[in-house]
Amino acid sequence: MRSQRATMASSGDPDARSHRRGAWAEGSGHAGPGRGRLAMRVLVTAGSKYGSTREIAHVIAAELAAQGFEVDCLDAHEVLTVNPYDAIVVGSAVYGGLWRRDAEEFIAHHADVLVTRDVWTFSVGLETVVTPGEGHDEAKALGERIGARGHMRFTGALDPDRINEGERALLAPLNPPVGDFRDMARVSEWAQEIGAQMAEIASL
Repeated sequence: MRSQRATMASSGDPDARSHRRGAWAEGSGHAGPGRGRLAMRVLVTAGSKYGSTREIAHVIAAELAAQGFEVDCLDAHEVLTVNPYDAIVVGSAVYGGLWRRDAEEFIAHHADVLVTRDVWTFSVGLETVVTPGEGHDEAKALGERIGARGHMRFTGALDPDRINEGERALLAPLNPPVGDFRDMARVSEWAQEIGAQMAEIASL
C-alpha cells in the first residue's frame, strides 16, 4: 500500500476531471480532496497480516477523502515520518488482545510527534464477535500514551485456509467463528464521525 498521488484525468473535459477528484482506487496510497479541500492532511495507517484490516483502512481513507481531506494510506511498517500530517488514524489487527508489532512500533517510534497531533485509533478482531466489548485490547494503553481522541473496535474476519499451523493451534481451543464479520457500513459511519471532528478542528 505505497503512497502515490492520485492521478487526475488527463482529458480537458471538466467532467472527467471532477470524476477523478477525491477518487480512491485499490492499490493507490493517496486520495485527493473530495467535496472542497479542507486544510488538513491525514494519514491512515494500519498493521495488517492477511489484508482484512488493510481493507478497513482503505474504506476509512476513501471516506475521509470524500469529505475533502488530503489523505495518504500506508501500512504501518511503510511510514517513515508523520511530520507532514495534521491528523492520523492508526489501527491494527488484534490477536489475543495485542496489536500487531508493526502498528505498536509505529506508535512507539512516532510517539513524540503523535502527542502533538490529532489521533484516532481502531482495532480489528474477533473478540468483538465472541464477547462484544469485553475482550482485552492494548489499544487503550497505546491511545492514552499519545492522547488519542477516540478509539473504535471493529469485527474482523477469519479464513482458516489463510492462517498457518501455529495460528490454527492457538485458535483451536477458542473455537472462534469462521467467516467475514466486518461491517463496512459501520466503518464508513465512523470515518464520517471522525471526519466531522477533523473538519471542526480545521475550522478553528
